[in-house]
Amino acid sequence: MTGFRVRFSLNRMPGGQYHRRLAKVLAKPSRFYSTLISKLWPGVSSRPIDLELKDGKRLRVREFWALFLFDEIFMQHCYEAPEIIKHGPFKTVIDIGANIGVFTMRSKQLWPDAHIVAIEPHPDNYRCLQEHVNINKLSAVKTLQVGVAETCGCSDLYISPRNIAGHSMYQKTGQSVSIPVCTFGEIMGDISPDEKRCLLKIDCEGCELPLLNSMTQEIADRISCIIFEPTHSLYNVNDLTRKLTLFGFKISQFAGLIVAAKPENPSSSAVLPS
Repeated sequence: MTGFRVRFSLNRMPGGQYHRRLAKVLAKPSRFYSTLISKLWPGVSSRPIDLELKDGKRLRVREFWALFLFDEIFMQHCYEAPEIIKHGPFKTVIDIGANIGVFTMRSKQLWPDAHIVAIEPHPDNYRCLQEHVNINKLSAVKTLQVGVAETCGCSDLYISPRNIAGHSMYQKTGQSVSIPVCTFGEIMGDISPDEKRCLLKIDCEGCELPLLNSMTQEIADRISCIIFEPTHSLYNVNDLTRKLTLFGFKISQFAGLIVAAKPENPSSSAVLPS
Protein backbone atom coordinates (compact mmCIF):
# COMPACT_ATOMS: atom_id res chain seq x y z
CA MET A 1 0.00 0.00 0.00
CA THR A 2 2.90 2.38 0.66
CA GLY A 3 4.05 1.73 -2.91
CA PHE A 4 0.64 2.87 -4.14
CA ARG A 5 0.93 6.08 -2.13
CA VAL A 6 4.34 6.81 -3.61
CA ARG A 7 3.14 6.20 -7.19
CA PHE A 8 0.07 8.35 -6.58
CA SER A 9 2.25 11.17 -5.26
CA LEU A 10 4.84 10.99 -8.04
CA ASN A 11 2.09 11.25 -10.66
CA ARG A 12 0.82 14.45 -9.07
CA MET A 13 3.96 16.45 -8.43
CA PRO A 14 4.08 20.19 -9.32
CA GLY A 15 4.23 21.19 -12.94
CA GLY A 16 2.37 20.26 -16.07
CA GLN A 17 -1.28 19.66 -16.76
CA TYR A 18 -2.19 18.38 -13.29
CA HIS A 19 -0.95 21.55 -11.62
CA ARG A 20 -2.91 23.73 -14.04
CA ARG A 21 -6.08 21.78 -13.29
CA LEU A 22 -5.37 21.90 -9.56
CA ALA A 23 -5.05 25.69 -9.75
CA LYS A 24 -8.62 25.83 -11.07
CA VAL A 25 -9.94 23.91 -8.04
CA LEU A 26 -7.89 25.11 -5.05
CA ALA A 27 -7.23 28.64 -3.86
CA LYS A 28 -3.65 27.63 -2.95
CA PRO A 29 -2.62 24.61 -5.08
CA SER A 30 0.82 24.47 -3.45
CA ARG A 31 -0.89 23.42 -0.23
CA PHE A 32 -2.02 20.21 -1.90
CA TYR A 33 1.59 19.19 -2.49
CA SER A 34 2.79 20.04 1.00
CA THR A 35 -0.18 18.18 2.48
CA LEU A 36 0.51 15.17 0.26
CA ILE A 37 4.07 14.99 1.54
CA SER A 38 2.88 15.40 5.14
CA LYS A 39 0.31 12.59 4.85
CA LEU A 40 2.28 10.22 2.65
CA TRP A 41 3.55 7.90 5.39
CA PRO A 42 0.90 6.37 7.68
CA GLY A 43 1.00 7.56 11.28
CA VAL A 44 3.62 10.28 10.78
CA SER A 45 1.32 13.32 10.91
CA SER A 46 -2.16 13.30 12.43
CA ARG A 47 -2.60 17.09 12.40
CA PRO A 48 -5.56 18.06 10.20
CA ILE A 49 -4.78 20.38 7.29
CA ASP A 50 -7.42 22.39 5.44
CA LEU A 51 -7.40 22.72 1.66
CA GLU A 52 -9.39 25.76 0.56
CA LEU A 53 -11.42 25.38 -2.61
CA LYS A 54 -11.92 28.24 -5.06
CA ASP A 55 -15.45 28.75 -3.76
CA GLY A 56 -14.19 29.20 -0.19
CA LYS A 57 -15.22 25.75 1.04
CA ARG A 58 -12.66 23.69 2.98
CA LEU A 59 -11.64 20.07 2.73
CA ARG A 60 -10.17 18.94 6.05
CA VAL A 61 -7.42 16.41 5.42
CA ARG A 62 -6.62 14.14 8.35
CA GLU A 63 -4.83 11.41 6.38
CA PHE A 64 -3.73 10.36 2.90
CA TRP A 65 -7.01 8.85 1.71
CA ALA A 66 -8.79 12.20 1.98
CA LEU A 67 -6.41 13.43 -0.73
CA PHE A 68 -7.14 10.34 -2.82
CA LEU A 69 -10.88 11.02 -2.58
CA PHE A 70 -10.34 14.68 -3.42
CA ASP A 71 -8.37 13.65 -6.52
CA GLU A 72 -11.03 11.16 -7.63
CA ILE A 73 -13.98 13.49 -7.15
CA PHE A 74 -12.71 17.04 -7.70
CA MET A 75 -9.86 16.39 -10.14
CA GLN A 76 -10.83 13.25 -12.05
CA HIS A 77 -14.60 13.97 -11.80
CA CYS A 78 -15.22 10.26 -11.41
CA TYR A 79 -18.98 10.64 -10.81
CA GLU A 80 -19.57 13.25 -13.52
CA ALA A 81 -20.47 10.97 -16.39
CA PRO A 82 -21.98 12.79 -19.40
CA GLU A 83 -25.33 11.08 -18.80
CA ILE A 84 -25.32 12.32 -15.20
CA ILE A 85 -24.51 15.93 -16.09
CA LYS A 86 -27.08 15.91 -18.90
CA HIS A 87 -29.88 14.96 -16.49
CA GLY A 88 -29.03 17.69 -13.98
CA PRO A 89 -29.72 19.81 -12.13
CA PHE A 90 -31.05 17.35 -9.58
CA LYS A 91 -33.51 18.23 -6.84
CA THR A 92 -32.28 15.39 -4.64
CA VAL A 93 -28.94 13.57 -4.40
CA ILE A 94 -28.70 10.39 -2.33
CA ASP A 95 -25.05 9.77 -1.48
CA ILE A 96 -24.77 6.19 -0.22
CA GLY A 97 -21.25 5.55 1.01
CA ALA A 98 -20.68 9.26 1.60
CA ASN A 99 -17.44 8.54 3.50
CA ILE A 100 -16.03 11.88 4.75
CA GLY A 101 -18.32 13.93 2.52
CA VAL A 102 -16.19 14.77 -0.52
CA PHE A 103 -18.90 13.92 -3.07
CA THR A 104 -21.48 15.70 -0.92
CA MET A 105 -19.32 18.83 -1.18
CA ARG A 106 -18.92 18.40 -4.94
CA SER A 107 -22.67 17.87 -5.35
CA LYS A 108 -23.31 21.20 -3.68
CA GLN A 109 -20.96 22.84 -6.18
CA LEU A 110 -22.68 21.22 -9.15
CA TRP A 111 -26.28 21.53 -7.94
CA PRO A 112 -26.40 24.19 -5.17
CA ASP A 113 -30.18 23.92 -4.67
CA ALA A 114 -30.24 20.13 -4.34
CA HIS A 115 -31.30 18.41 -1.16
CA ILE A 116 -28.55 15.93 -0.22
CA VAL A 117 -29.03 12.77 1.83
CA ALA A 118 -25.52 11.61 2.82
CA ILE A 119 -25.31 8.10 4.28
CA GLU A 120 -22.18 6.74 5.98
CA PRO A 121 -22.08 3.95 8.60
CA HIS A 122 -18.46 4.08 9.82
CA PRO A 123 -18.23 6.17 13.03
CA ASP A 124 -14.98 8.04 12.25
CA ASN A 125 -15.93 8.69 8.63
CA TYR A 126 -19.35 9.89 9.74
CA ARG A 127 -17.83 12.38 12.18
CA CYS A 128 -15.67 13.76 9.34
CA LEU A 129 -18.75 13.92 7.08
CA GLN A 130 -20.61 15.95 9.69
CA GLU A 131 -17.54 18.14 10.20
CA HIS A 132 -17.40 18.99 6.49
CA VAL A 133 -21.12 19.81 6.45
CA ASN A 134 -20.70 22.07 9.50
CA ILE A 135 -17.48 23.94 8.68
CA ASN A 136 -18.71 24.63 5.15
CA LYS A 137 -22.23 25.56 6.28
CA LEU A 138 -23.74 23.26 3.66
CA SER A 139 -27.48 23.80 3.57
CA ALA A 140 -30.15 21.18 2.84
CA VAL A 141 -27.85 18.29 3.73
CA LYS A 142 -29.16 15.45 5.88
CA THR A 143 -26.63 12.95 7.23
CA LEU A 144 -27.47 9.41 8.37
CA GLN A 145 -25.11 7.08 10.22
CA VAL A 146 -26.49 3.79 8.89
CA GLY A 147 -25.69 1.00 6.51
CA VAL A 148 -28.09 -0.25 3.85
CA ALA A 149 -29.31 -3.86 3.89
CA GLU A 150 -32.29 -6.03 2.96
CA THR A 151 -33.82 -5.68 6.45
CA CYS A 152 -33.54 -3.16 9.26
CA GLY A 153 -31.50 -3.98 12.35
CA CYS A 154 -27.77 -4.25 13.00
CA SER A 155 -24.87 -5.66 11.00
CA ASP A 156 -21.11 -6.03 11.17
CA LEU A 157 -19.06 -3.51 9.21
CA TYR A 158 -15.65 -5.02 8.45
CA ILE A 159 -12.84 -2.50 8.74
CA SER A 160 -10.24 -2.04 6.04
CA PRO A 161 -6.92 -1.65 7.90
CA ARG A 162 -5.44 0.74 5.31
CA ASN A 163 -8.19 2.51 3.39
CA ILE A 164 -11.01 4.61 4.92
CA ALA A 165 -13.01 4.00 1.72
CA GLY A 166 -12.64 0.21 1.92
CA HIS A 167 -14.88 -0.71 4.88
CA SER A 168 -17.50 -3.29 3.88
CA MET A 169 -20.43 -5.26 5.24
CA TYR A 170 -19.61 -8.09 2.81
CA GLN A 171 -15.83 -8.36 2.48
CA LYS A 172 -14.60 -9.72 5.80
CA THR A 173 -11.44 -8.57 7.57
CA GLY A 174 -10.09 -9.26 11.02
CA GLN A 175 -11.81 -6.29 12.67
CA SER A 176 -15.42 -5.13 12.63
CA VAL A 177 -17.84 -2.76 14.33
CA SER A 178 -21.56 -3.16 14.79
CA ILE A 179 -23.65 -0.64 12.87
CA PRO A 180 -27.37 0.08 12.48
CA VAL A 181 -28.79 -0.77 9.05
CA CYS A 182 -31.99 0.15 7.26
CA THR A 183 -33.54 -0.65 3.91
CA PHE A 184 -33.35 1.50 0.80
CA GLY A 185 -37.13 1.78 0.89
CA GLU A 186 -36.91 3.37 4.32
CA ILE A 187 -34.39 5.93 3.03
CA MET A 188 -36.66 6.75 0.09
CA GLY A 189 -39.58 7.13 2.50
CA ASP A 190 -38.21 10.52 3.56
CA ILE A 191 -38.23 11.78 -0.05
CA SER A 192 -41.36 13.18 -1.66
CA PRO A 193 -43.27 10.64 -3.79
CA ASP A 194 -43.54 13.37 -6.42
CA GLU A 195 -39.76 13.63 -6.73
CA LYS A 196 -38.63 12.71 -10.24
CA ARG A 197 -35.21 14.38 -10.52
CA CYS A 198 -33.15 12.30 -8.11
CA LEU A 199 -29.55 11.12 -8.44
CA LEU A 200 -28.54 7.97 -6.60
CA LYS A 201 -24.78 7.60 -6.10
CA ILE A 202 -23.60 4.33 -4.53
CA ASP A 203 -20.07 3.46 -3.41
CA CYS A 204 -20.49 1.02 -0.56
CA GLU A 205 -18.23 -1.99 -1.16
CA GLY A 206 -20.93 -4.54 -1.92
CA CYS A 207 -24.17 -3.19 -0.44
CA GLU A 208 -25.21 -2.01 -3.90
CA LEU A 209 -26.43 -5.59 -4.50
CA PRO A 210 -29.14 -5.78 -1.78
CA LEU A 211 -29.93 -2.09 -2.29
CA LEU A 212 -30.65 -2.38 -6.02
CA ASN A 213 -32.22 -5.82 -5.65
CA SER A 214 -34.76 -4.33 -3.25
CA MET A 215 -35.71 -1.52 -5.63
CA THR A 216 -39.34 -1.44 -6.71
CA GLN A 217 -40.86 0.12 -9.81
CA GLU A 218 -42.38 2.88 -7.65
CA ILE A 219 -38.95 3.79 -6.30
CA ALA A 220 -37.28 3.46 -9.70
CA ASP A 221 -39.79 5.91 -11.18
CA ARG A 222 -38.56 8.56 -8.71
CA ILE A 223 -34.89 8.21 -9.69
CA SER A 224 -33.58 9.69 -12.92
CA CYS A 225 -29.93 8.55 -12.65
CA ILE A 226 -27.87 5.99 -10.75
CA ILE A 227 -24.09 5.73 -10.68
CA PHE A 228 -22.37 3.00 -8.71
CA GLU A 229 -19.09 1.17 -8.34
CA PRO A 230 -19.72 -2.55 -8.98
CA THR A 231 -18.15 -5.23 -6.78
CA HIS A 232 -17.40 -7.90 -9.37
CA SER A 233 -16.19 -10.45 -6.81
CA LEU A 234 -19.56 -10.61 -5.03
CA TYR A 235 -22.13 -10.94 -7.83
CA ASN A 236 -22.79 -11.02 -11.55
CA VAL A 237 -22.91 -7.34 -12.56
CA ASN A 238 -24.82 -8.17 -15.75
CA ASP A 239 -27.69 -9.62 -13.70
CA LEU A 240 -27.90 -6.39 -11.73
CA THR A 241 -27.81 -4.12 -14.77
CA ARG A 242 -30.36 -6.30 -16.53
CA LYS A 243 -32.79 -5.65 -13.70
CA LEU A 244 -32.20 -1.91 -13.99
CA THR A 245 -33.01 -2.02 -17.71
CA LEU A 246 -36.34 -3.66 -16.85
CA PHE A 247 -37.04 -0.62 -14.66
CA GLY A 248 -36.52 1.64 -17.66
CA PHE A 249 -32.87 2.65 -17.20
CA LYS A 250 -30.34 2.82 -20.02
CA ILE A 251 -26.98 1.36 -18.95
CA SER A 252 -23.53 2.71 -19.78
CA GLN A 253 -20.07 2.73 -18.20
CA PHE A 254 -17.91 5.62 -17.12
CA ALA A 255 -14.42 5.35 -15.57
CA GLY A 256 -15.13 1.82 -14.32
CA LEU A 257 -18.50 2.80 -12.83
CA ILE A 258 -21.96 1.71 -13.95
CA VAL A 259 -24.32 4.49 -15.02
CA ALA A 260 -28.07 3.88 -15.23
CA ALA A 261 -30.03 6.81 -16.65
CA LYS A 262 -33.66 7.22 -17.61
CA PRO A 263 -34.32 8.27 -21.21
CA GLU A 264 -35.14 11.96 -21.29
CA ASN A 265 -38.50 11.26 -22.95
CA PRO A 266 -39.38 7.67 -22.03
CA SER A 267 -42.28 6.33 -24.07
CA SER A 268 -43.52 4.10 -21.29
CA SER A 269 -42.56 2.67 -17.94
CA ALA A 270 -41.22 -0.87 -17.92
CA VAL A 271 -42.55 -3.20 -15.26
CA LEU A 272 -40.68 -6.14 -13.75
CA PRO A 273 -42.34 -9.49 -14.29
CA SER A 274 -43.88 -10.97 -11.16
